[in-house]
Amino acid sequence: MRLIPDDPFPETGHPLTVRVSADGRWLAVGCAPGGHTGGRGRIAVYRTSDLSLWDELPFPQGLEASAFHPALPVLAVGTEDGDEFELRGGLHLYEPETRRRTDVTVAGAGVADLRWLDERRMEVTFARPVIDFEDLGHVTYTRTVAAHDDWRAVTADVLAARVSWPQEPVEIDWHARPKPTVTDPREYLAGLAAERGRSWTRRPAVVVAEALRDGRTLVARRSDTLLECWSPDGTLQWSVPEPEDTFHRSGCRLYVTPDQESVWITVRVGTSENLRTRLCRFALADGAQLAEIGLDFPVALASRTDGAWAARDSRELFPGPLWPPYPGVVLTPTGRQLATLPLGESDSSYDFPVRRSPQLLFLQGAGGKDVRTELREKWVVRAGPDGIERLFPFAWRDALGPCLRGGPAVYVDDAAGPGLVHTCTARDGTHLVRRAYPDGAVIWAHRLGEPITGLDVHGAHVHAVLAGGARALLTLDAADGAIVRRTELALGGHVYTPTCLSAAPDGDLVIGTVEGRLIRTP
Repeated sequence: MRLIPDDPFPETGHPLTVRVSADGRWLAVGCAPGGHTGGRGRIAVYRTSDLSLWDELPFPQGLEASAFHPALPVLAVGTEDGDEFELRGGLHLYEPETRRRTDVTVAGAGVADLRWLDERRMEVTFARPVIDFEDLGHVTYTRTVAAHDDWRAVTADVLAARVSWPQEPVEIDWHARPKPTVTDPREYLAGLAAERGRSWTRRPAVVVAEALRDGRTLVARRSDTLLECWSPDGTLQWSVPEPEDTFHRSGCRLYVTPDQESVWITVRVGTSENLRTRLCRFALADGAQLAEIGLDFPVALASRTDGAWAARDSRELFPGPLWPPYPGVVLTPTGRQLATLPLGESDSSYDFPVRRSPQLLFLQGAGGKDVRTELREKWVVRAGPDGIERLFPFAWRDALGPCLRGGPAVYVDDAAGPGLVHTCTARDGTHLVRRAYPDGAVIWAHRLGEPITGLDVHGAHVHAVLAGGARALLTLDAADGAIVRRTELALGGHVYTPTCLSAAPDGDLVIGTVEGRLIRTP
């Protein structure tokens, strides 16, 4: 497996804080892989000698404070989460040289701040909520000073005793607190890389990756850039900046024309109550814009192998749309409209991008208008010259429950006949299933414990990437569903979280990640 681009600090994603040990040997970067923490904290520890990843420290709560001991290679970390009724946190010590970690849970309070007063004393500030139903959201602070002769040998019970009592009420002036040595983590990391003849920049999560026939890869990110093109050797060929008026591009889609000379990409504009879409066409040679089409709704894309593609109304509003859904539009590779499709209401649960399909395939809801969109029975339907044709129910057994969510899919045609391999999220987890095409008979099925974020086929094998706690590439025999191998997405000591998958014509797999990198694997 190869990382693209192969620059330093890929594990950080979005760096929030940088702390440097007193001896200059260790770098502790508080970070969020995809630009958000999800309520949990993480610190990546690097050796400054070669900028290599040494260790990763996950925490059950968000990071509030961290500081290296003034003389020893000991990192202190304070964490906190909760709400206006309850806070909880933790105090943690970590020694990079031995990877020894000491954790203390703090009940009923978060660790809001900490600092070393000298080599023996650490000042810890706790936050507790003030329960006032007429004026919620306030906290009160207490502080204690924990003293110890050798902070490298402290145990959890000793640390807990040091900070449990006494605690004195304090008023905090956050503006008067001493500023950290590193005030701009991104600038610091870029400078540190430049000193060693390397480059680094923050790279938001990859949302879509598409492998091209000539070995290049197209990338759409969560933010910052609209579109990038990477060469086979891992060099950025060109990029298109994110438009200033974009509203939110999470879930954006690409459509590469069959001649692989241009690409269409979705750009969402407007407001949350009235999202619209610009379909923008760019030349694959240099990223020059070729065309633009405006649509009055947020779209999901579908395509078929002969070049026809469709943009479908995919609004997701609460309590629901205030107007009927727009019909989907069918387009040629150059953007000329061929037809419209009455596909009905949809939301993110109808997401059903089918790779390599000779037909335009969608999920369509069945049921009365008084039934919530996500609870309607879903059918796999095919769009053709004669309109919409129902093929088979998305659910293959009643026990899956009423609320099913679609996901990545791929069309296959092998010794077992034509079929669809698709994902389905039900109340009992994520399923990966092969259905005969077009009648929907189940050929094989697996229930997996983690979400599938990407799916494709090459030759006799189906490839799927698992996110969540698995963070793995799963390879299956396309005909019988037998699991051929399961590969953890680990490089350089870090396990990457996949967001998408595309199989190149030569069989290489390109995997986009939350950390903003591509993994290319033969």
